[in-house]
Amino acid sequence: MRLSEELCLQAQALIAGRLGLDFSKGRQADLERGLVQACQTSSVSAPETYLARLATLPDESAEWRRLASHLTVGETYFFRDRALFEALEQHVLPSLITGRRTERHFRLRLWSAGCATGEEPYSLAILLDRLLPDLSDWAITILATDINPDALEAARRGCYREWSFRETPQWLRDRYFHRRSAETFEMDPRIRRMVTFAPLNLAKDGYPGVVTNTSAMDLILCRNVLMYFTREAQQAAAALLERALVKEGWLAVSPAEASAELYRPLVTVTFPAAILYRKGEGFAATLPLSSFSFAPEADGGWRVADSPIPEPRHMEQADPPMLSAAKPTEASPETPSDLHRAQALADQGKLEAARELCEAALTRDCLDPEAHLLLAAVCHERGDIPSALEALRRAIYLAPDSAAAHFLLGSLLLRQGQRKRGRRSMETVVSLLNSIPRDETVAGGGGLTAGRLLETARAYLEMVEAGVG
Repeated sequence: MRLSEELCLQAQALIAGRLGLDFSKGRQADLERGLVQACQTSSVSAPETYLARLATLPDESAEWRRLASHLTVGETYFFRDRALFEALEQHVLPSLITGRRTERHFRLRLWSAGCATGEEPYSLAILLDRLLPDLSDWAITILATDINPDALEAARRGCYREWSFRETPQWLRDRYFHRRSAETFEMDPRIRRMVTFAPLNLAKDGYPGVVTNTSAMDLILCRNVLMYFTREAQQAAAALLERALVKEGWLAVSPAEASAELYRPLVTVTFPAAILYRKGEGFAATLPLSSFSFAPEADGGWRVADSPIPEPRHMEQADPPMLSAAKPTEASPETPSDLHRAQALADQGKLEAARELCEAALTRDCLDPEAHLLLAAVCHERGDIPSALEALRRAIYLAPDSAAAHFLLGSLLLRQGQRKRGRRSMETVVSLLNSIPRDETVAGGGGLTAGRLLETARAYLEMVEAGVG
C-alpha cells in the first residue's frame, strides 16, 4: 500500500508533534511502512481515517503507543558500545560510588531512557553487581523507560536469544543467565529485580518529576533515541534530561548523537572512543589515555583500570547547611515555601536535606497531605520503601482524592510485585482524573497535567493486563 504525498506530509507533521519523531529526511518509506502496519492491525482500514482518528486521541493513548511500536527502532544488545561500558565501568560508576561512600549515602540512581527490550538497563545492573561487593547495603534505582509497550513487555520478561549476546563475554553469560531452551536465555531474577520498567514518552513533558521517579538521576543513558527526533524535540528532550540529573550527574548518548551544542550547559567529557556529558563546571574535558587500558581478564571478562580512578573535583563537597533556617525551633515563614525548597532539594539529589525539610514542615502541620506526599517521593528516591509507603498511607488518608498520591502508591506496589493492589491504585487514578480537564495541573504532581498522569496510569494498567507490571 502506498500513501499519497499529501497524506505523508500530514502524517509527518502529526507524528513529529506527538512523538517527536522526524520522518522528513529520506525516511518516508519507514513512515509509510509503520503507519500502514499500525493501520492494518487497528479497527480502521483506511490510512486517511486512521490518521484522522489519531489526531483526536491523546498522544499517550494506547493507539499512539501502538503506533510508536511500529515506528521506533528497538534493535539493541547487551553491552552495546564497548567503549562506553568501559568508561562506565572504569571511571564513571567508580567515581560515583567513591563519592557516595565518602558521603555515607549508599544510593545510586540510573536511568535507561529509551530502553527498548531491556538489554541496556540489565547491562547496567550487571555492572553494578560487579562493582559493588556490598550491593545489599545500597539503595539502587535503575529506571528503564520506553514508549513502546511491546518492548517493555519483552524487557520485563528478561528472556533473550543469541543475537542479544553478540558482544557479551561467555563467562558473563554463564554467570548472569540461565538457559531456558536451545535458543533462549533468561536473566538471573536477582538482576532482573534491580530494574524498574515504566512507560514514558521522551518527546513530552512528563519528566523529570518525583512522582514519575525521573528526577535526581546520577547517570542517564539515552542512546539511539534523540537521533530520530526532530531538532525541536531533540532540544526539548536534552533540556529535560539535563534537569533530571543531579549536580555532577552524567549523560551518555550514542556517538552519532554527540553534540556539545545540543547538550549545553552539560560539559563534554572525552574518554577513549567514548564521549559523555556531565552536569556542572570545572571538570577536565579530556581524561588521560593512560587511565584506560582495556584488556580482557583471564576469564574473558573486563578488568577495572589499574591506575587510580580520578576523583571528581567536587564530589566530596558537603551540601550547604540549608536546613538551619528550616528547623522547627527556628522561625520559618510558611510551610508551602518549605515544601518548595524541599522539592528543589529533591530535584538536586539532596535527598537527606529534602527529607529533613519535609519532616520539619510536618512538625508544624502534620495534616498537610502534600508534605506527606513529597516525603513519600523523597523516601522512594532514597530507597526507603517502607517509609515511602507509610507517608503515602497518611497522604491518602488526609486527601483521598489525591491522584498523585494514588499514582505513586500504585507504581511502588507494582514494582514490588503487588499487582492487585497496584492495579487498584492505578484504577483509582483513572477514576479520579477522568472528569478533570486534561490541561489542569495535578496537585502534588510536580507540574504534571491531569491528561499526562491519566494516560501514564492507563499505560501502567495495560502493562498489568499484559502481565508485565
